[in-house]
Amino acid sequence: MSTTEKSPLFSVQVKPRKAPEASYKRWLLAIGAAGVIAALALLTLTGSRSSSADFCDATFQESGYIQLPHKVDDHYFYWFFESRSNPATDPLVLWLTGGPGGSSMVALLTENGPCTIDANLNTVNNPHSWTSHANVIWLDQPTGVGFSYTTSDKDDDHNQVDVGRNIYAFLQAFLAKHPKYAKSPFFITGESYAGHYVPAAAHYIVGMTNATGDVRINLEGIAIGNGMTDTITQIPYSAHMARDNKYIDLASPEGFATLKAEAAACGKLVVQCQTNDSVCPEATQYWGEHILGPMMSYSNKTGNPYDIREDCSVDGCVDHIANVRAFLNTPGVQSRLGVHDNITWTEVATRVYGDFSIDFMKDYVSFVPPLLAAGVRVMVYAGDADLMCNWVGNEAWTKTLQWPGKAAFNNASVRPLLVNGKEAGNVRATDLLSFVRVFEAGHMVPMDQPQVSLTLMDRFFSNARLDQ
Repeated sequence: MSTTEKSPLFSVQVKPRKAPEASYKRWLLAIGAAGVIAALALLTLTGSRSSSADFCDATFQESGYIQLPHKVDDHYFYWFFESRSNPATDPLVLWLTGGPGGSSMVALLTENGPCTIDANLNTVNNPHSWTSHANVIWLDQPTGVGFSYTTSDKDDDHNQVDVGRNIYAFLQAFLAKHPKYAKSPFFITGESYAGHYVPAAAHYIVGMTNATGDVRINLEGIAIGNGMTDTITQIPYSAHMARDNKYIDLASPEGFATLKAEAAACGKLVVQCQTNDSVCPEATQYWGEHILGPMMSYSNKTGNPYDIREDCSVDGCVDHIANVRAFLNTPGVQSRLGVHDNITWTEVATRVYGDFSIDFMKDYVSFVPPLLAAGVRVMVYAGDADLMCNWVGNEAWTKTLQWPGKAAFNNASVRPLLVNGKEAGNVRATDLLSFVRVFEAGHMVPMDQPQVSLTLMDRFFSNARLDQ
């Protein structure tokens, strides 16, 4: 592999030992009546298809586009499935894949959606879908991701202000079309770089709570899986996974000391990035070359930063991604989903990835305390075999978070996460904030531990104890 090829999800240069070149190139992978009338007048619903037929799942589903009213010609693609249980009372959930530039269709068809895709491009039922007890929207965003599209460069997005505004506009249109969900408990979820997207969208929604004429979104909680949210805190913890894990050494004792020093140096660049945009790409590159790269090169494995237990033996290090790509580019499938003409689906939009190159190292933890103050519950969960957005750094930012409940959270006991009588992880939680370490899982917890993931989310959505 060339030393200048890109690491998954992020614009960094790494030096893994034996990773297949083709795989690494794809790693950039992460109302009232008056309100309804006003929303329908402003928001264009284009090409959405509704179906109760058994396509991926037997529940009611809808897919297609919503055109954003504040943009030139921006069309957001979504695929929505009603709950398998009780759609009228179950919560409404939005899923956002990270990247930046990652399509949420990857999660839908490989992680937490109603079906997966086999080698013959047939849909296979997923018994652990998050739609078991929730109505879920998988959304392709920002502009240009997956099946979403625009015809104008003026619609390009570059930061989380853009993300929050766009997601809010999308939800206004969706709820105008589906007013029965307007009063449903609403949750925003996502993983990886969605550690930026999720709090940004939630922060914007809370800020628009009293907006005249808009649908009031009943935001109850957010959940971030293996996310990158508090870069100032998390980046210095990058080196800890080299030896502070139960799976594999990623550095010698001497190399570990060097990695910790490099992580501290990178942390200083991240701090500078918050006020000086020109430093941000340098910080990201430093992180890849001096921290992630050496760890990935140390062992005899083929460098899978999503899961240090595994080789990177498949395309993009994501199981079944080739099946998903072939399925979503099948003309009959695109027609059934209402996809716009002449769109080739890719798991990562490289242009969007580039557009957010400065934003990546920005710190968005400041969005979280206002959410907690507004009574929005926050759950951070992390598979403990992930290198990219490791559990140690995610736990650290929940403990350093400045909010009135900090002492109570830090003093809360760490309790086992029990699923079917087995210890699947551990939990630190108060009424509003929780952190969950998930055992034997990498970057994509729903893929690696589907039953644990579903149980955890069901408990979170219903505001039940996570450690029961």
